[in-house]
Amino acid sequence: MATIVQILIGVVFQGLVAIWLKSRLEASIKHEYDRALEDYRFEIYQREQAAKIATFFARWVKYNAKESKVLNAKELLDYREELTRMSYELCLWIHDEVLVRKIMLRLINDENALSIKELLIEIRELILGKKCKILKAEDIVNWSAE
Repeated sequence: MATIVQILIGVVFQGLVAIWLKSRLEASIKHEYDRALEDYRFEIYQREQAAKIATFFARWVKYNAKESKVLNAKELLDYREELTRMSYELCLWIHDEVLVRKIMLRLINDENALSIKELLIEIRELILGKKCKILKAEDIVNWSAE
């Protein structure tokens, strides 16, 4: 009788251990997939923000500092409001303060500021998390209105 009880206890114990191991394994796999999904979502978010920066720079250079001659008063206010909003957004999401400072220096046309193309290379490096080995600022094509 004692042997049957020991066997039953052993079987129940093995069953419980198997259930526990299965649930731990499933939880571990789920955690890995959740983390990978979150990393993927963050990568998409970063790319969206990078696209906003590209839009911002393109919008900023559109009138080549002649917007007050091209736009009427309301359009000029809207244009400046849009650029201000984009500038604020950029300050909020880029975690690299040095890069934000470099961008702001370019926007005020500081004589020591990097070019937009050089900034785009730095932003690309920030997003990709690695240094550009082949792509250089001079490789980026710019379509001038003139």
